[in-house]
Amino acid sequence: MAHFPLFINLKGRRCIVAGAGAVGSRKIRALLDFGALVTVFDPSPSEEGRSLCPPAHLEARDYGDPSALAGAALAVAATNQRRLNQKLAQDAAARGIPVNVADDPGLCTFFFPALVRRGDVVAGISTAGGCPALAGRLRQCLDRLWRPDLGEALETLKAARQGLRARGSGAEDLRPALDALIERLGLDRGAAAPRTDTTCGPR
Repeated sequence: MAHFPLFINLKGRRCIVAGAGAVGSRKIRALLDFGALVTVFDPSPSEEGRSLCPPAHLEARDYGDPSALAGAALAVAATNQRRLNQKLAQDAAARGIPVNVADDPGLCTFFFPALVRRGDVVAGISTAGGCPALAGRLRQCLDRLWRPDLGEALETLKAARQGLRARGSGAEDLRPALDALIERLGLDRGAAAPRTDTTCGPR
C-alpha cells in the first residue's frame, strides 16, 4: 500500500537509532543532515557509525529500556538482532512514536525515502518498503535531472517572494521571475546539468 509523503521538521528534535552498522549509519547520517539530535544505541558500532558520534550521542549498549524513547520524535531499529528490533518497534508503537525497522516493512510505521536534495529543495522517493533498490535507482535519475544550483535558485525566489509580500503583491506577481528561473535552469525541458554520465544505470 502506498504511504502518504509527509515532510517534517526534525531540527533540534530527539531521534533514537538502535544499531550503528552499515544500515544504521546511513539512517543516522540522514537524520543528522536534517538537524536531528540523534541518540545511538550500539555496544559495538561500526567505524562509520563511531565517526558520526559526535555529533550523534552514542550509548555503548543495546537498546533495552523503553524510557530511552522519552521525548523522541521518531525511532529506528537497525540492529542485526530481530527480537531487539521487534522490541523497539513495539515500544515505539505503544507510545505513538513513528518507527522504522530495517528490512522488516511490516513493523514500520514510516519509511526512509531515497532522498534528492539541493538546499531546501528536497524530494523523497518510496516504494513502501517493496523494493528499496528501485527507489535508489529512481533517486539516481532525479539526481542527474536536478541542477546543482537549484537550491540557490530557490533562495533567489524566496527573497523575491518575501519582497513582493512586503509590498502587498500576490503570488501572480512572482510568476515572471519563476518562469525565467525555470527556463534558465532548463527545468521546463527536463535538462540536466552537464554530466559525463547521463544514464540512470546502477551504481
